[in-house]
Amino acid sequence: MNDSKTPEDGVSGKLKVVVYILTGITLFAFVALSTKLITKKSTPTQQKKSFKETRVDTRATELEKTGERLQQVGLNEQALDQYIQIWALGESNTADRAKAAATAGRLYLKLGNCKEALVWLFRSEASNTDNATELQPLIDNCIAKEK
Repeated sequence: MNDSKTPEDGVSGKLKVVVYILTGITLFAFVALSTKLITKKSTPTQQKKSFKETRVDTRATELEKTGERLQQVGLNEQALDQYIQIWALGESNTADRAKAAATAGRLYLKLGNCKEALVWLFRSEASNTDNATELQPLIDNCIAKEK
């Protein structure tokens, strides 16, 4: 009754190979799934951050457009408030804050308040040193008036 296809020592070699291959595929799938879950958990945090940044940028854009429109109709004091709010956001990017501070400084100059203009021009200069050469004539003019 000894059939040549029936193994004498338990399971056949071919069956063992199939079991090993399936075990390897299962382990590979488990590692891939675990990796996917770990990276998926960190993604919502990044999305929240980018949403928050987008929200701040949108708010800064709204304030800037409002400030521009107020300047167009000659309401410089009200426009000034818009640019100060952009600066106060704090979470907006440095270029936006520097631009808002420079505009606030220019508006203070139009309103004849050199002391406040200097504060805002210096803030702009500190936020973005690339602006320094553009702002220097305004700063020098104000300093000369204050002496």
